[in-house]
Amino acid sequence: MTLIFWLQFAAVCIAGAISPGPSLALIIRNSIKYNRLSGIITAVGHGLGMGIYAIFAVTGLSIILTTNIYIFKSIQIAGIVLLFVYGILFIVQKNKDFKIENNQKKFNTFLQGFSISILNPKILIWFSAVFSQFIISESTLLTNSILVLTASIIDGIWYILVALIVTSYSLKDFFKIRANTIQKISGSILVIISVLLIIDFF
Repeated sequence: MTLIFWLQFAAVCIAGAISPGPSLALIIRNSIKYNRLSGIITAVGHGLGMGIYAIFAVTGLSIILTTNIYIFKSIQIAGIVLLFVYGILFIVQKNKDFKIENNQKKFNTFLQGFSISILNPKILIWFSAVFSQFIISESTLLTNSILVLTASIIDGIWYILVALIVTSYSLKDFFKIRANTIQKISGSILVIISVLLIIDFF
């Protein structure tokens, strides 16, 4: 795995992580309503849930790659298109108001973070689109493990930073106010990367 290869993957993961949504709302809520530690624990739970989805995506795509290259190539193309579409949607759509489902409030903070990620099947679709661009026939267990850990750690670190910021500097409304700007930035990153991926594919 080259540094450029890893940086491309990390950039996609960062763009996905910083895009505002229910997970961000939950981290902010727990950090403000309870305390900084609760926000951090929620972030760790969320990162673990993302890691489990990443394992499923990598394992499934690796099996497909070794059994049918044509299906894998089709998934790659669909993945690039999906990343591009996500990017465009992030740019043109206004971010909806943050909402936290009532059933999420019944768990402790770790399980809240874990459940809000693991109960979202869209994340598996997202990871399938992302990982299909970075799984190759020469990929080793170490390479795939680095990809899984990268996705999980980036997600966890981002939300830990959110918890630290909103509790350290009283910026609980910072992300809400700038949600659309953050979303447009992450969308632009996805569009650029998807274009580079399609150029590299062909």
